[in-house]
Amino acid sequence: MKKLIAIATLSLATSSAFAAHGPAGCGLGSILFEGKEGTMFNVLAATFNGSSANQTFGMSSGTLGCEDAATAKVSSVSFVEGNTVALSNDIARGQGETLTAYLTMINKADADTTVLKANFSQIFAKGNTSADIDSRIKNLL
Repeated sequence: MKKLIAIATLSLATSSAFAAHGPAGCGLGSILFEGKEGTMFNVLAATFNGSSANQTFGMSSGTLGCEDAATAKVSSVSFVEGNTVALSNDIARGQGETLTAYLTMINKADADTTVLKANFSQIFAKGNTSADIDSRIKNLL
């Protein structure tokens, strides 16, 4: 019974992950069997995608029907939310990979980071949300 529940959960999770691309996901198999109806064609497409590793290539390169995976943009607020500790450490030092990535994301790669370092306590004041932090950094630059 436990195995049946595990299999059902896994199949639901897998199918929802590829819902935008159909049951087989994106990849060459999905392109070859596009427009074909039926479980057999979905299984063939998914098997081809998985066995030839073209789905991974498609997601990495944004080809083979996986264009939206490569072009998905992360908002600067989401970036701050996921990297708050690393970003605060980098701003406190005035340099670092996370700060560089964030500045590149907001098109301020050549910004003077000493302004951020000098205003650290304002940027990361207690109770500030990720949106507050993002907004304060952008206003200072």
